[in-house]
Amino acid sequence: MHQLSPAVLNTLATMAKVHTSVSHQGVPQSIATGVSRLSELFIRGGRNTSSAYLEDPLLRASYLSYYLPVNLSKVQLLLDELQPVFSTIPREEFRVLDLGGGPGTGALAMVDWCRSASMPTPSSLRMTVVDHSPQALRLCAKLWQTYTSENKDQAGPPLQTVKHNLERSLPSLIRTVGREKGYDLIIVQNLLSELYIGSSDPIGQRTTLVEGVLKCMTPGGSLMLIEPALRSASRALHHIRDKLVGGHHCSVYSPCLHDAPCPALIKPDDWCHEERTWEIPASIAQVDREVGFIKDALKFSYVILRKDGRTLVSRNEDYHRVVSELRVMKGEKRVWLCDETGRSEIGRQDKERSILNAPFDDWHRGAIIRVSEIVRKERKGRCAMVGRIHSSGTVEIVRPA
Repeated sequence: MHQLSPAVLNTLATMAKVHTSVSHQGVPQSIATGVSRLSELFIRGGRNTSSAYLEDPLLRASYLSYYLPVNLSKVQLLLDELQPVFSTIPREEFRVLDLGGGPGTGALAMVDWCRSASMPTPSSLRMTVVDHSPQALRLCAKLWQTYTSENKDQAGPPLQTVKHNLERSLPSLIRTVGREKGYDLIIVQNLLSELYIGSSDPIGQRTTLVEGVLKCMTPGGSLMLIEPALRSASRALHHIRDKLVGGHHCSVYSPCLHDAPCPALIKPDDWCHEERTWEIPASIAQVDREVGFIKDALKFSYVILRKDGRTLVSRNEDYHRVVSELRVMKGEKRVWLCDETGRSEIGRQDKERSILNAPFDDWHRGAIIRVSEIVRKERKGRCAMVGRIHSSGTVEIVRPA
């Protein structure tokens, strides 16, 4: 279960200090109000809202108290997935680009994660944060300074901030940030769905942008694309993934177990997203109680792309990925799986439970699993029935989410 470090929590608490009255539950009333206002702002607005809310002291404090730790935690969860490939990168220098990074959430997540995982060493990091908002970049620099002061025993890695409008010119950005050495990690979080909104072909333009970003990666680098767990934003990300992989620009490291077209796009109401557990900070839990939100799990959609063909788990036709919650029904449990053949529903009747298939009870969204045998019966003139796991079937969780 993911847990935010004391250094991050202390940094955000220091940056978000606001002298206000306190509600009966111990939450600064202004912060709870600010979180509610931000929620409405994010639902209505797009990328241009960032300058406005970061200029407002209350909204800025509310963002730092609530939304930034949530987004930072999502990045760190995916850094855990990338740890195996990071171990193969030389330690002389590790270059990270946080694209559209706002206050540098991705960069802060990376340096804090490195201090915990000790790979690569923080002194080898070279961080670049790009955003269109000068207010966001100023906040980024302040966050960086505050965080490094929380770790007085270690010098903070170099930080470069670059103001740039990504919708206008990617080539000029590449010239500005420099790509002679390339980046070992590029983080793009909550950005793509906010670009080219008025365009007649937003998916095409976003894909072109990512194609350019891929050219900035080292041969062994990783591109992390994260979007909100909303149907429209998630499906847009699935389309971009298909175009990039289909054009042979890259392959999928995770979460997919294949490079075939995304099965979630076959039906217009389907989409794929994550729901990861975390140890919710007390301050966020208090805000949730005050405003009626629920952040007991981290929800988002993502894809990590690479150019060297490496994958989180080996490609295996017996592997499947759980893409739904385990549904408890009368006399059985069911779940949806995804693999290169598509999405399919399977179940295990309670009477078929055995020692061999007992791990089925622990399946959860995002887990990679293996089943020795799935029995499917077809009826004349109808689609295949729900696949069944019998008592003789062997079930294994290859990798939990």
